[in-house]
Amino acid sequence: MSLNPEQLGIVNRAKNAVSPFDIGACLTDGFAALKRDFWNVVLVNLVGLFLCCFIVTLPPLIIGLIRFNAKAVAGQKASFDDLFSGFAEFGTSWLMFIVMILLLCVGFVLCYLPGIYLSIAWMFAWNLLADKRGSFWECLEMSRQAVTAHWGWAFLLTIVAQIIANAGLIACFVGVLATMPLYGLMLAAAYRRLFAETAATA
Repeated sequence: MSLNPEQLGIVNRAKNAVSPFDIGACLTDGFAALKRDFWNVVLVNLVGLFLCCFIVTLPPLIIGLIRFNAKAVAGQKASFDDLFSGFAEFGTSWLMFIVMILLLCVGFVLCYLPGIYLSIAWMFAWNLLADKRGSFWECLEMSRQAVTAHWGWAFLLTIVAQIIANAGLIACFVGVLATMPLYGLMLAAAYRRLFAETAATA
């Protein structure tokens, strides 16, 4: 499926973005969002992660958490309404989830490297779907094209964000209440930087 002119414009601007995966900048923006509304961010992420344990709610809650984190990073008022907003795209979110899982499984079976490539290249497909930038397949392709132009830095940011998220486990699991939300906030900051001219919260 080919992208329309508007979507191609979004992708091309993202390809030319300057240092969208700057680790220091994404960490600073994510930490600022966490500090700005700490207990709200922690509570919503905690509830969201708990409800994600129920597989039927996972895809729409991914969209909801992304919308919540996007607003938090942008300094806007984020709430539980954002967390549950993804249920309006219940069917579409499940289609994306199923297609991604199937294709990633194929990618990992084929010498593993294609799976690693796609898992990073598709990292913002959910964000684009949350921003209603197209069908689930168009969002997958937009993310793939945009992130591929910065793939190495995107991979590095993901690794660092995961290390920070897991670092909370050292403090008897208490620290994870802050570090786990920070992972999502860092990725939200990177998405905002990559699609700076076009990203919008729902």
